[in-house]
Amino acid sequence: MSDNKDEAIRSDILNEAQKLFGHFGLAKTTMEDIAKAAGKGKSTLYYYYKSKDEIFDAVVIREMEEVFRIVKQEVDKVETAEEKLKVFFLTKFNIVQGRANLWTILRGDIEANLHHIMDLHRRYELKELSLVRNILKFGLGNGEFAHYAAEDVDAVAFGLVCAFRGLEVGLLVENKFADFEARLGVIHGILMQGLRA
Repeated sequence: MSDNKDEAIRSDILNEAQKLFGHFGLAKTTMEDIAKAAGKGKSTLYYYYKSKDEIFDAVVIREMEEVFRIVKQEVDKVETAEEKLKVFFLTKFNIVQGRANLWTILRGDIEANLHHIMDLHRRYELKELSLVRNILKFGLGNGEFAHYAAEDVDAVAFGLVCAFRGLEVGLLVENKFADFEARLGVIHGILMQGLRA
């Protein structure tokens, strides 16, 4: 099979698996369910993926990469470091809010496989850290932010990414999306004051 055909088949499998995971959860979805939904035989499924868990990992990784792509695309559209940070947080918040139902359905599966999910998430987090670090360096370079040492950029980027991850978890667990968007402006204002000081 050609690479394009293989990629199309993988994409079909992941699309259908994601729908099934979102509807039934990981535990109740079988390889047979995924094969049937994708219009493939089980042997085809096993040719591309060794197990349901491998398919789930591929779905999670694809989701994370898509979130990062959208966030970076939106960040690149604005001019200042302040706008870039605001767009970073707001875009990510909107994506998390839009996918809250999926994560609510999968919460038990995620909790049962938390260490594994966190390992997958670390790959994505490195991309986020790099993006936030670049925004901070951009803000330093154009004089928007106070000058601080290069090693402080890493610490601030790490702190921001960790803080937002904590907010995401809180939003998903407590389902407080309605309150959060208005509060994001306040949080962003406090953050900007600190970066400019």
